[in-house]
Amino acid sequence: MLTNSFVHIPGINKEKEAFIWQNNIFNWQEFLDNSHKLSLRNKELVCSFVENSISAHNSKDHGFFLSNLPSNEHWRVYKQFNCCFLDIETTGLSSNYHDVTVIGLYDGKESKIYVNGKNMDQFPAEIAKYSTIISFNGKCFDVPFLKAKFPEIDFNKFHIDLRYAMKELGYSGGLKKIEKEVGICRDDDLQDISGFDAIRLWKQYQRGDEEALKLLVKYNIADIENLKILMDFTYEKLRNKCFISNLE
Repeated sequence: MLTNSFVHIPGINKEKEAFIWQNNIFNWQEFLDNSHKLSLRNKELVCSFVENSISAHNSKDHGFFLSNLPSNEHWRVYKQFNCCFLDIETTGLSSNYHDVTVIGLYDGKESKIYVNGKNMDQFPAEIAKYSTIISFNGKCFDVPFLKAKFPEIDFNKFHIDLRYAMKELGYSGGLKKIEKEVGICRDDDLQDISGFDAIRLWKQYQRGDEEALKLLVKYNIADIENLKILMDFTYEKLRNKCFISNLE
């Protein structure tokens, strides 16, 4: 979808982007080949920006698009740059007063878990490998916690927050509710576990219950691995809504 996009170009809003598509120009190279057919203001500037877009894409320069693509359109970079699915567990709801207990990171193939007091110091090096974060409510919850915990981490990355992306499709409420609505089923032992249960499980672990930690980690892994299912679903739906519908 990124190479079909024009909204990152100064002066091109979603209406003008749709106008370009409706003139049978679907990607950057087609724009350069056919721009003479379009009536656009500042066409030379737009062409220059399109050329820069091609160059940045070929060199995997995600920073170019990060600087220019509106944040609510970050979903368009999915499948273009390396991404991770992120979820955390905490001791409470305030990043000022509570701590991170478990961090889950999934690259689409392997889940990595970082536990407070064990290996959490390895997390900054791992998150630095990715240019795109995918979360659910991570902009309001996960990232503020992680910034407080790890002030040295640079979070200037693409962030696709599925809470907002899925709201564009009419889905609202919490992650578990939306999972059920799209047909995702969790294992029986995870069916009734919530974020507040995650706090309880951590406290049980602190009192010596290793099985509680195992269940907490399993809960976190389900969160991050289900995020990929939701992201794949959301990407296709938003692409159809944004792009395909303008071609019909």
